[in-house]
Amino acid sequence: MAGRKDKQESTEFRILVAPAVNERTGRPATIVTLQTTKSFSTFRYVLAVEDRLEPGVLRLKVLGLRTPSLDLPATGPAEFRKEYEGLSGDLRIVIEGLDGARSTIGTHITTDRVTLTSAVSGRALQVDIPSATPTQTGTSHDPRPL
Repeated sequence: MAGRKDKQESTEFRILVAPAVNERTGRPATIVTLQTTKSFSTFRYVLAVEDRLEPGVLRLKVLGLRTPSLDLPATGPAEFRKEYEGLSGDLRIVIEGLDGARSTIGTHITTDRVTLTSAVSGRALQVDIPSATPTQTGTSHDPRPL
C-alpha cells in the first residue's frame, strides 16, 4: 500500500498563473501555464488540455501529449499555455490528470496581481505565482518557470 500512496503523492504538474497585458488590445489578461514536471530530451511536447472557464472556476483536463508543430528538437517539459482576458476576483483552478486524479488551488486575480488563496488540495502540484507586475504578452518576455 505504501507504493500506492507514493504514486498518489508524486508531483506530475507545475502551474504558473501570472498577470499580463495583451499587447494588441492593451487589456489586462492572465497567463495560465501548465507544465509536466518531467522534462523530455527529444522534443518539447505540447500538453493537450481541454480548458473550460465557468463562473469562479477554470477547469484544465489533461488529454495527453502532442508533438510540437516545429520539427526542431528541443528539450524541456510538455506545456499548455493560454491567455485569459477579463479574469478577476476569486478563481478556483482544477487540474485533472489523465488518470482522473485532481489538484485544486484557489487564487484571487486583479489586473496587476495574482495571489494564492488556498493551498493545493488533491494530488500534489507545484504552484508558481510570481510577484512581478504584469508583462506585455506577445513580446519576448517569457514568464514561464524554469
